[in-house]
Amino acid sequence: MSLAFFWLFFVFLAIGTPVVFALLLAPGLGIVINGKEQFFSKLLSTLFSGMYSFPLMAIPFFVLAGEVMSRGGITVKLIQFAKTLVGHMRGGLAQVDIVTSILFSGLSGSAVADASATGKMLITAMEQSGYARPFAAAVTASSAVIGPIIPPSGIMILYAFVVNVSVAGLFAAGLVPGLLIGFGLMGVASVIARRRGYPVA
Repeated sequence: MSLAFFWLFFVFLAIGTPVVFALLLAPGLGIVINGKEQFFSKLLSTLFSGMYSFPLMAIPFFVLAGEVMSRGGITVKLIQFAKTLVGHMRGGLAQVDIVTSILFSGLSGSAVADASATGKMLITAMEQSGYARPFAAAVTASSAVIGPIIPPSGIMILYAFVVNVSVAGLFAAGLVPGLLIGFGLMGVASVIARRRGYPVA
């Protein structure tokens, strides 16, 4: 019965309970089933101490910023700016996709937000311009991975909170590797575009 909360968690998920409530209800009911009601105070104190963290406040604001940018049309402006920078290169739309991901990752810090914001526009545009759809999807997916690396990054904030290290130090450490990954992806995309004869834009 010690793992009752584990099975309760999956039962709550199966019946459609939101994950956050399943994570709260499963341990609570598990404590009742095991007859350990004295641990309720420990559960509540752990819950509130986990939420009472100044660095974690940044995460919902990152989500809000990404939503505002998506609704406000900033993604389109970023794509136009990236096209101005690298649209003249061979495989230009692939390069635009990668550069847009680099720019967008510095704003949202989320790989999922990056892929969803740029993918629905650029994959279709690349396919219409003669790019293979698997190539377009691969470029979007691989460049979106840069999102959690280039600061600001929600994952880095969570890691810094759990491990108790400097958020600013993690941000500084992620900038150069993120840019190197982006430049590497641009080089690979350029080579593939030349071999397959993809258009300039």
